[in-house]
Amino acid sequence: MFKTIALLATLVTGPVFAADMPLKARLAPTTVPTWTGMYAGFHGGQNLGSFSPFCDPDVCGPTSTEINLDDNSWFVGGHIGYLVQTASGIVFGPEVGIQYWGLKSRADKTVVISDEEAAIVGVATFQQKVDWLAYANARIGLTPLQGVLVYATGGVAWAHVKGELINLNNIDASFTQSVMGWNVGGGVEFQISPTITFGGEYRHYDFGKVSAANPVLNLMGLSSDNLTVDQALARLSFKLN
Repeated sequence: MFKTIALLATLVTGPVFAADMPLKARLAPTTVPTWTGMYAGFHGGQNLGSFSPFCDPDVCGPTSTEINLDDNSWFVGGHIGYLVQTASGIVFGPEVGIQYWGLKSRADKTVVISDEEAAIVGVATFQQKVDWLAYANARIGLTPLQGVLVYATGGVAWAHVKGELINLNNIDASFTQSVMGWNVGGGVEFQISPTITFGGEYRHYDFGKVSAANPVLNLMGLSSDNLTVDQALARLSFKLN
């Protein structure tokens, strides 16, 4: 009788174990996403800065020197970088990027230019803008949760400034200059898939005093003021390897 029971148990359980073995063989260990690798993407947001390119000696000082400042302008850009994630969860690497800006100011001012023979009186229209910016930064951060990166960023930046003086007794003069400064900020980024990340960032740019490169502006006694800009941006990145 016992032999019969053992034979029946073997016949019943044997196919079950046989069916279960291929299922276990198909189970693979879960792959944890890593931040290590090269990435590229797009970003955009709003400039929240203070751009005062025309500083009149009559109003310079502790009071505001801004003239018709459009300091809440949108921008778009692109970036590329590389990150390394250590076993302890520290993430670091370089990133470079470029942005198109619409930050500008425009003002009309009555000016007088005197020389030995006569005085020229007229209304001058001053227009100055930052049309693009490039940066080279380092990023370093931590991963408090899987798929979440909290980081700080900073480095050098270059801005291209365009200026124009028009409508002063048919005098039309324009100029461009490139200025160099620094930036610092921080943000948080999320892995929404093994190859796509999305996040937000806040940055502060400081280019110091932007000089009046145009000799006509210097002749009028107009210098320039500090160019500092804060940014709030969103970023979308794609892992390349």
